[in-house]
Amino acid sequence: MGATFELLAQRCRAAGVGAYEWSRLLQDIGEWVGGSKSMLLGVSPFGPYRHSLSWNHNPEATERYNSRYNLLDPRAPFSKVTPLHVCQLGQKYVRNEDIEATEYFDAISLFADVKDSVHGIIADSAETGRQTISVQRGFAEDFFSATEAGRLQALLPVLEEAIRDSLRIARILGSQASDNGYAYLLIDPGLNIQFFDCTDDLPIFADGGPLGIAAGKLTTPSALVDLACSSAVKRAVSGTRLDLRLAGYELQFSPVPEVLRWSASHDSAFLTIARRERQTSTRAGLYALAHDFSDSESELLAQLVENPDLREASRVLGRSYETVRWHVKNMLDKSATSRRDAMLDAARRGSLD
Repeated sequence: MGATFELLAQRCRAAGVGAYEWSRLLQDIGEWVGGSKSMLLGVSPFGPYRHSLSWNHNPEATERYNSRYNLLDPRAPFSKVTPLHVCQLGQKYVRNEDIEATEYFDAISLFADVKDSVHGIIADSAETGRQTISVQRGFAEDFFSATEAGRLQALLPVLEEAIRDSLRIARILGSQASDNGYAYLLIDPGLNIQFFDCTDDLPIFADGGPLGIAAGKLTTPSALVDLACSSAVKRAVSGTRLDLRLAGYELQFSPVPEVLRWSASHDSAFLTIARRERQTSTRAGLYALAHDFSDSESELLAQLVENPDLREASRVLGRSYETVRWHVKNMLDKSATSRRDAMLDAARRGSLD
């Protein structure tokens, strides 16, 4: 017996909490609407529509779309002004005969065997980005009708609820990395960002920070760091978690959790970024305690024990250079030490004289 609306709604809610595979749900919806293939597409402030998850599509065709043909998609401008929770027939956007002489029609429509589609707007907010679903038919099949569009449209609010549930769970996963702020990204080996969320108190992406975002890509301090991150993404896609450290932050590359599969292409990794817990040696910790260092001074001491460069410490800790110098002066006064290098040497040795 085929799926019912009630069963699909139940599966949507289960996918939103990671209890049902998004790939299976996409197939369920495609078959229920009456299509032979389907895909999820998203657009964020970083760029044009990108396919994430697909059912029964030629992988080479979807890769073609993401590589540059999404920029040429003649139906995308009409989709981007379609209201939330509304479905439209692809032929109502642009008819095949109006684009059959274009490169896009040859490279995508014919190559991917997509004659017609039913396209619906699932979500559109700062939290979710603009997320859409497209159920499609090949050239050997009939065109869709308003009946199929109405069927998919009824399911759109339930899909949005599932996406929002998944984001709440993803934030929990991200926050487990650190109590002091975090970011998580869905990212491919080219360091293209497919989804991004960050707490306000994580300065890693601030001006002058070690990482940045430009033109939809993660930027790093050097080509070597680019290479390391790209390699870590590939390892994570193959199922191996990898942790890197950069300027006082822990970068954890892992496979995409099932709950976020709706937004991830097949070559994506789940990257969480959190402040590294700076555990100094017991000796250095006791040194800070013995000399009544404040929490800020103790944190600075932990950083300087690892790397005595004040400017690097100011960048890692997200404080101004003058603030760091002021803390050091107070630490020297409290420890009755005249030179910074002598204080750090004493902290490493645990000398309390």
